[in-house]
Amino acid sequence: MEKIDFKNVKNIIFDWGGVITGIDFDAPRKAFVKYGIDNFEKFYCKTFQSELFQQHEIGKISADEFRAEFRKQIPVTISDDEIDEAWFTVLLETSAENLDLLKSLRNKYRIFLLSNTNDIHIDMYDQIFESKHNLKNGLRSLFEKVYYSYEIGLRKPSEEIFKYLLQDSRLNPDETLFIDDSIQNIKPAKELGIKCIHFTSSYSLTDILGPIINL
Repeated sequence: MEKIDFKNVKNIIFDWGGVITGIDFDAPRKAFVKYGIDNFEKFYCKTFQSELFQQHEIGKISADEFRAEFRKQIPVTISDDEIDEAWFTVLLETSAENLDLLKSLRNKYRIFLLSNTNDIHIDMYDQIFESKHNLKNGLRSLFEKVYYSYEIGLRKPSEEIFKYLLQDSRLNPDETLFIDDSIQNIKPAKELGIKCIHFTSSYSLTDILGPIINL
């Protein structure tokens, strides 16, 4: 893991899937196979998202428009709920350890969420958070502010999304740490002077950030 000088860090930006919340890109592929769609990876996987999925992720098309267009591109009939539920399997549970860590960190740091995501996943996941963890505003309740690609019309790894976040929340890059599991998202943040950690399964968030709570 890259060594970071945490002494000057005042702000922490987290990616969501693969960092805060577990993610399984093979799960939706398996789920869609059950409906007769055996090539879901050509639409969506860790390293590739089709134009349709990208347009949805930056809010250019609504959830209804996304589902309707997706149905045109597949050889079977599938309902809205079946599309949502199969695709949602990509997201796993958020560990209690990560939730406790975030709650501790926000007492000392300004913490933010920056995610390439969509309204279908957020609406479904927030319902889980509200019922399971009594967090009335879902993921938003854990952070000072969340930056979802579908809401701001930008997505990683564009440099513009980092510039937008820095300006919107008035953050100094030298005092800001960004954590993401996709190496392609790290490069533009580093070029803007943000401290970065490429998150891998070799370490937990507590391994990385636990020691700074008491700095």
